[in-house]
Amino acid sequence: MSQTTPGLTPFLDWYDIWAGLAGVNENGETWLQDPPVGVHLSVQSARRSQIFLRAEKPWEQGGLHYPLILQEEGRYRLWYWSTGAAKGAFRLHGYAESDDGFHWQRPELGLVEYEGSKANNLVFRYEDFELNSVFIDPNADPEERYKAISPRTIFFRDGVIDPDIGWTEFRELAAQTDAATDPTKNTMDAVKEKFNVWRDNVVMGAVSADGLRWRILDEPLVNVGGTPLDTHNIAAYEPETGEYVAYLRGFPEELQHNFRGRRAVRKVAGKQFGNWSAPRYVLMADPQDRCDDDIYTSAYCRYPGVPGLHLMFPAVYHRLDSELDVQLAVSRDGWNWSRPARKPVIGRDAEDGEYGMVTAGPNLVPLNEREWGLPYACTYMRHDRAPKEEGPCRDVFRWAIWERDRLVALEAPVEGQVTTIGRLCCGDQLRLNFKTLRAGWIKAEIVTPPTEPISPVEAIEGFSLAEADALSGDELDQVATWNGKSDLSRLRGRKVAVRFHMARAKLFSFAI
Repeated sequence: MSQTTPGLTPFLDWYDIWAGLAGVNENGETWLQDPPVGVHLSVQSARRSQIFLRAEKPWEQGGLHYPLILQEEGRYRLWYWSTGAAKGAFRLHGYAESDDGFHWQRPELGLVEYEGSKANNLVFRYEDFELNSVFIDPNADPEERYKAISPRTIFFRDGVIDPDIGWTEFRELAAQTDAATDPTKNTMDAVKEKFNVWRDNVVMGAVSADGLRWRILDEPLVNVGGTPLDTHNIAAYEPETGEYVAYLRGFPEELQHNFRGRRAVRKVAGKQFGNWSAPRYVLMADPQDRCDDDIYTSAYCRYPGVPGLHLMFPAVYHRLDSELDVQLAVSRDGWNWSRPARKPVIGRDAEDGEYGMVTAGPNLVPLNEREWGLPYACTYMRHDRAPKEEGPCRDVFRWAIWERDRLVALEAPVEGQVTTIGRLCCGDQLRLNFKTLRAGWIKAEIVTPPTEPISPVEAIEGFSLAEADALSGDELDQVATWNGKSDLSRLRGRKVAVRFHMARAKLFSFAI
């Protein structure tokens, strides 16, 4: 199916599946109305690609982290974090580009000096702007078409931002308080009480005409208070709501002074690029997770080609193993999130064993006509107390690859049946993305939509189960037929439902 197929519905959760009804009639007879039977959601693990970027430059020998990719007019653009090899080296932010997603060039931008030279592909130094996220604003003037965000710690004196105070000056003030000698005293509270100085964490913004040369905005986009914003914070524009949004690192508020609290993802939003709402937590570990799990990063992005579908590929931090792998989360509005399974969709496997940590970054983009890719970073180090590896940096970037629209399957391991909720017929054919095992098949009938209160669900003439042709094989875009005919033009604009009958099959998406 093309990415502009009308009415495309991928199976990511139970949203598009009719849940069924049950009851007892006036004669005491029980009845069921189209319950789903014999099916479940099956999250699909990605295929690991070959390495597409290694640490090659001197400013990359301390580590490669957090890839972020935009695809524009067939070209792939990559922003990423790196670190020099020297002990205590500051983080840097580099840029590369590619025509195919696998062969990359690092253009000499002449923007940032590294060891006395600007002949490099660096966009920012960490201390100037910690480039977390880049997105394209479709409503902006050309000189502000690209937007980016960065976390920053700011210090206040007497309620006003004091640009002369940084961490060095704050520590000097802290040394003059009781907290310097009394471990029971909170340093932040002590400095605030004696000097009326405190710190907050804010999100800063920047705008650019080309994504390389940036103007940093003066005012913070949002102040999130004392909770830290380390790791990968992602911003985006939501065309459905007309809002600018950001998905930020967070900790539960009661743990804001305890940086080892359980990590989570929170969201801010607003009609402007700035003046955002207070953060609201949208994804965190829940009772279905291991008790030692944190949600480490979000890797928020949009589902390609389907308005209103939001994805996260959160890195899940397993504390006791000191490892990170990547799961899948889904949302219909960007606020309420679910995970269809608690299993990695991007694992830690490597050619010579396994990585200690993998973290994904936006965006999910086409690699070719059949496959989608999501960039992810791989490091052999574990999260906690891991000694730095000796020798050249072995951090790499890879693609996590899925066949198009195949993130999650509606699977019938033996035989099953399911009916969709009602929807308008937008096209002239019913097109399916599916895969069957040996002796497996799928048949589709088009029926009147199920409703509540109860009403009969009946096959529409010409599209019944008896007339449906069985489909089998491995097809990304197969047209369903009934007695060899596929034309749905007489149903266009009518609200219908599809009842799928399946055996030993996975159904990934359909379009009608």
